[in-house]
Amino acid sequence: MDSGLMNFTATVLGTAAAALLLIAKLQAAPEPGIDLGNTLAGTNVLPIDQAAVGSVKPASGEPSAVRLIDLRSGASCKVAGREPTAQAFEPAPLGPDCASSPDLSRVSQWRATGDGMLVMADTHGETVLRFMPGDGVLFESVYPRDALVTIVPARG
Repeated sequence: MDSGLMNFTATVLGTAAAALLLIAKLQAAPEPGIDLGNTLAGTNVLPIDQAAVGSVKPASGEPSAVRLIDLRSGASCKVAGREPTAQAFEPAPLGPDCASSPDLSRVSQWRATGDGMLVMADTHGETVLRFMPGDGVLFESVYPRDALVTIVPARG
């Protein structure tokens, strides 16, 4: 191998190693074998105050009431109690505010399914709306496709 090529290769490898070390320093990654103790990225880390963390209470798992919002019609109604837990249909306690929604006005019963879905049906048991657990909401409608109804925890 030519000595010029070997010098070039050594220079490139040395430069690459130096660049990697520089990038590691810029990203504040610790160097292997160096004990940083109670530091993170070269700065002091304060210990977690267990008393402060312990005083924060988690939100309760089940809301005492939910709000149904029909995003197409603008209707919004509060439903006292929780979503149904049984596999069989039970009366849906929808209030009169739901009457202004074309979809929600047809609902008279609801049930939960084994896969986490929520089904709302009319008096004959025909499905009016089907919901799945939502992202940022408790449930969001998935049937019929053009329905835009969400279920969120009710405030107050």
